[in-house]
Amino acid sequence: MSRYPTWLSSTVSVAFIWAGAAYAADVPMAAPEPIPSPAAITGKCPDPDKPKCTVKLATGIDMAYIEAGPENGRPIILLHGLTDSSRSWSPAMAALNAADPGLRIFALDQRGHGATSMPAGATCPASPKSCFIPPYFVADVAAFMNAMKIEKAWIAGHSMGSVVAQQLALDRPDRVSGIVLVATTAKTKDNVIVRDYVLKEPVMGAWKKGLEAKGITSPEAVWIATPRDADPNADDWILKNWDVDPIADQAFIKAIVPETAVVKMGTWIGATEALLEFDNSARIASLAVPTLVLWGTQDAIFYKDPDQTGLLAALRAGKAPFVWKQYGTIALPASGYQENEIGHNVQWEAPREVAADILSFVNTGKPTPDHYVARPGGSGFEIVTEIGKAIIETR
Repeated sequence: MSRYPTWLSSTVSVAFIWAGAAYAADVPMAAPEPIPSPAAITGKCPDPDKPKCTVKLATGIDMAYIEAGPENGRPIILLHGLTDSSRSWSPAMAALNAADPGLRIFALDQRGHGATSMPAGATCPASPKSCFIPPYFVADVAAFMNAMKIEKAWIAGHSMGSVVAQQLALDRPDRVSGIVLVATTAKTKDNVIVRDYVLKEPVMGAWKKGLEAKGITSPEAVWIATPRDADPNADDWILKNWDVDPIADQAFIKAIVPETAVVKMGTWIGATEALLEFDNSARIASLAVPTLVLWGTQDAIFYKDPDQTGLLAALRAGKAPFVWKQYGTIALPASGYQENEIGHNVQWEAPREVAADILSFVNTGKPTPDHYVARPGGSGFEIVTEIGKAIIETR
């Protein structure tokens, strides 16, 4: 979820003053460590390549999920982004489990994603957006917690999942110990990438035409159709244009693509249209739980400005403790493409580091004091730690 046409590149920038230091040759470095494989995780159903656990929720959703750790462990729930699945969090989940095997970690397939069912409302096919608004995602998470007999949990969400985490913390603070928002914003309303690069094209453009050419036109038929139904080369388009990440492990990316290609059009349309109406700008200040934000400097969807400036303004206006932490040093280039630094998919690119920050935040209320950057290494990029050089804003 990080590539889009050059003409959509942001042209606005704002000077920020951060704690910490820029990348320099004399910064103390730590060598990268290998990411644990899902096979090494302890737990009931920790591997996204094997049968997932499932549970019938009170909301009517049949939810699939992966789980690691003991049933009596401190619960952490991980929420993926638009058109992703629990796989999105699996490398970070493995690293988190390795760092603290006593945690009980869940990564969910949210409604209409992965192996989880589509919403079953009679009006959903004719009005997909109405079945994918944030309150329904929140209701699913709360229902999942009830089913697992979890009173309160730490919630970490990426992109769309961070929207759900925000909404859950605002609507049900009694169920939330704290939130970690990865690649987030206070407002996706009218977001140019979501609007023009996802919904307009290909969803309502090439894919809509492809379905029409096959006679798939009724709301009910479109609701359950997939990108592969619209275009036999959908996997190739997704690999080159949607699930694109130059920093992440490319084998991991290739495992995501076939899952994305079979996400139902009802989800592509409904979740995207719902995001285009989401605006928490006025509500973020009401957050009552500890909040950690992790943002990559080459995020090509939620920019430094207006997204991070707006989010920070809203957080500063509130009273709850928060930490905003930057990953990477190199800014998004003029091309508008992520090229050589940590970007939107932070937990894909730096899963071990994200896990370390989550665990530190859960234990101490603060992320690690280290700064993480992407640098050329091996056949692609590796994540390098600049010891004690975290770039943060906090209260």
